[in-house]
Amino acid sequence: MGVTRRRVLASRVLLGSATTLVCLWLGFLAFIGWAMRQSPETFGRVMSKVPAPGYLVLPFETMWTQARGGHLRAGDAAPDFDLDLYDKSGRVQLASFRGKEPVVLVFGSYT
Repeated sequence: MGVTRRRVLASRVLLGSATTLVCLWLGFLAFIGWAMRQSPETFGRVMSKVPAPGYLVLPFETMWTQARGGHLRAGDAAPDFDLDLYDKSGRVQLASFRGKEPVVLVFGSYT
């Protein structure tokens, strides 16, 4: 077997391997993108199975921002929700405040 023939064979093997890896990576991205759009419980179950090196090959922040960005624009009414009161003495619904008084929603952690 000549040197040229070996180079051609090596190039084909390398190209085939690279193509396979790219296809697997794109499939992995699609699967994680799907999981990000599911309920938090489903997403948590999926991500708990991802090995640590898997996080290194994901554009995680970009995907998360797109998946959980929502569709509200400045000036849109906040979607209605119903939550337990802090002291668990009852429930509160956002719609009950509409047109009566201003409401400030704060999201974050204060630990």
